Amino acid sequence: MASVDAPRRDPYDEAENTVRKNIRKLIVLQSQVMEELSKLPKHTRVSATTKGAELLTVCAGIESDISELQKVIDTIKRNGEKYRISAKIISSRQNTIDEFKSKLKSVRDRNEANDNAAANAASSTPSRLGNSLVEHQLQTQKQDLLEQQDVQLSVLTTSAQSLQNNALAINTEVTTQNTLLRSVDEGFTETQLRLNAFSKRMAVFLDTNNPSLLKLVIMLSAIAILLLMVIIVF
Repeated sequence: MASVDAPRRDPYDEAENTVRKNIRKLIVLQSQVMEELSKLPKHTRVSATTKGAELLTVCAGIESDISELQKVIDTIKRNGEKYRISAKIISSRQNTIDEFKSKLKSVRDRNEANDNAAANAASSTPSRLGNSLVEHQLQTQKQDLLEQQDVQLSVLTTSAQSLQNNALAINTEVTTQNTLLRSVDEGFTETQLRLNAFSKRMAVFLDTNNPSLLKLVIMLSAIAILLLMVIIVF
C-alpha cells in the first residue's frame, strides 16, 4: 500500500497561532507590570518595572507579526483568483487580526496613559517648586514691609509723644509767666495807688517851709521808690 503523507499545516495558521501565544504572554506581562506599579511610587514609568522592558519588547514583536499577517490577507484579497481561498476564511482571518490589534492597542493605551501621567507629574514638579519659591519670596517681602511700617509708626509715635510733652511744658511755662505778669500788674497797680496817696500827702507837706518836713518827704520818697523796686522784682 502506498503511504499517505500527513497533511501539511498552513504557514498562515502557524503564524497566527504564534501571535495568539504572544498575545496571551503580553496579557500576563501586563498584569504583572500593573501589579508591580501598584506597589511602587505613584507615576512610575512602565519601563522602570522589572517586567516593563520585556512587555515593551513583546508589544513591538506582536505589532510586527500582526503587520505581516495583514499584508498576507491584503495580498490574498487582491489576488483572489490566484490563491482561491474562500471569502469566509479570509473574513475569519481578518476578524482574528482585528482582534489581535484591539488587544495590542488596549495594552499600549494603558501603558501610554501611565507613562503620560508620570511625564506630566515630572514636568509639573518644577512648576510647583517655582510657585512655592515665588510665594515664599512674596511672603518675605510682605513681612519686611510690615516690619518697616512698624518701625516708622514707632518713630512717629515717639515724635508725637515728644511734641505733646513739649507742648505741655510750653503751656505750663506760659501759664506761669501769665501768673507772674498778673502779680506784677497787680503790684504795679497797688504801688500806683500808694504813690497817688503819697503825692497827695506831699502836696500838703510842700505847703510848709519846715526843713524837717522836707527831709521827711525825701526819705519817704526814697522808701517809696525802694518799695516799688522790691514789689517789681519779687
